[in-house]
Amino acid sequence: MENAWIAGRVLVIEDDSDTRANLRDILEMDHHAVETAGSMGEALTLSSLAEIEVIVLDRRLPDGNSLDFLPSLRERAPDSAVMIVTAHSDLEGAIEALRQGAVDYILKPINADTLRIRTERLIEQRRLALARVRSDSIFRNLVEAADCMIVMLRPRDQAILYFSPFAEQLTGYKASEVQGKSFLELLVPEADRPRLVASQRAALDGSPQRGIESQIRCRDGRLRVMLRNVRCLPDYDGSPALLIVDHDITERKAAQERALNAERMAAIGQTCAGLAHESRNALQRSQACLEMLALKLVDRPDTLGLISRVQQAQDDLHRLYEDVREYAAPIKLVLRDCDLAEIWRRAWSHLEPLREGRQATLHEPHCGLNLTCQADPFRLEQVFRNILDNALSARDDGVDIAITGSAARLDGRAAICLTIRDNGPGLTSEQHDKIFESFYTTKTRGTGLGMAIVKRIIEAHGGRVGVGETGARGAEIILTLPRQQGR
Repeated sequence: MENAWIAGRVLVIEDDSDTRANLRDILEMDHHAVETAGSMGEALTLSSLAEIEVIVLDRRLPDGNSLDFLPSLRERAPDSAVMIVTAHSDLEGAIEALRQGAVDYILKPINADTLRIRTERLIEQRRLALARVRSDSIFRNLVEAADCMIVMLRPRDQAILYFSPFAEQLTGYKASEVQGKSFLELLVPEADRPRLVASQRAALDGSPQRGIESQIRCRDGRLRVMLRNVRCLPDYDGSPALLIVDHDITERKAAQERALNAERMAAIGQTCAGLAHESRNALQRSQACLEMLALKLVDRPDTLGLISRVQQAQDDLHRLYEDVREYAAPIKLVLRDCDLAEIWRRAWSHLEPLREGRQATLHEPHCGLNLTCQADPFRLEQVFRNILDNALSARDDGVDIAITGSAARLDGRAAICLTIRDNGPGLTSEQHDKIFESFYTTKTRGTGLGMAIVKRIIEAHGGRVGVGETGARGAEIILTLPRQQGR
């Protein structure tokens, strides 16, 4: 047969030669490439069997019936659509064949137009199915190779239908664990939920959403900053679905914040340097004048008390200037081997004016741990002084502070972990979250830079600083310092 093109590949298995030839002629009218066989044994020997798209199979053949042959056909030609040819009297057998894997049946005597229409439909369905399999395969390969978090959701209840490998890696959850669970409740912080729901509604209404900054809560409780795209897929496994593509921008966001903070600190440093320079002489002059005035008023104790308060206010003002100046200045470490216990004891002794007339005790249950590390003792004294100052401010009297040391590992290096706990009221949720933020304070006096300075100094040493659990009795600050720098 010479045709300009081939519509499909069809195999007719029929034992009657005249019927077989007639079926072949009918199908070739639609430009199908038709092969024939008179028995199942003959059909199974065809080398092209796996390429056949539609098999027209007589219900009864000399070497058996279609139910006997279907398993062999499914094995040799798994992608072929099998159409059973049967008589009215054997309709129940054809229906059973459908249960066993056939996809259609046609009754004898065969109507030529019905055969042509059914065959064309089966070829089209098969090709659509194969195209979908190929499309799904390409989609999954692309998704699994993508360096971003891809999730499919069922719109009505936020149930997770698909969870990409990168999503597993990022969140710590396995796809099998999250399948069918609510994306909103499992992974999205409560504050971000209304915005996500709004973006999903817009996507379902035909307006894809792009560039939405949001957060994902990982299995270990960490929050990752994501740049999110949301769109609706009209057909995902037969139903609409929401496609969420999240790009992790946590590090980029942190870098931007660091750069912005550096710019702010540079501006603060310049301003503060100018203020300190211009104000220092004026403060010194006024302090000298107050001292001279106090000498002249030794017989007037009420007035001396007022002078003392003015002097204290000037000292506070000078300290504020110094706090901001130190925070804004670049940290340059002068490293040497030093004993951490000696440093925190020195800081404790320098806080003696704050402890005067109060019961305050520093406990050191570090169990003989070697506390030697390579560090800048001056900078670490600032760290301990700021932390101990906060602890002393937490209670009016009866202050107990404990510093506990233990061996640790930090990024594969030997380290020392110090836990500093006081017996104050502890930290609120807000204080727990914001304690290291610049200018955050709950005190009536101060700049709110003490713990921010602690964080900068510890991180400059390659260490880490954190806080204990919210709601625990007393505040707990945890410092981890490497024993050696640059190793």
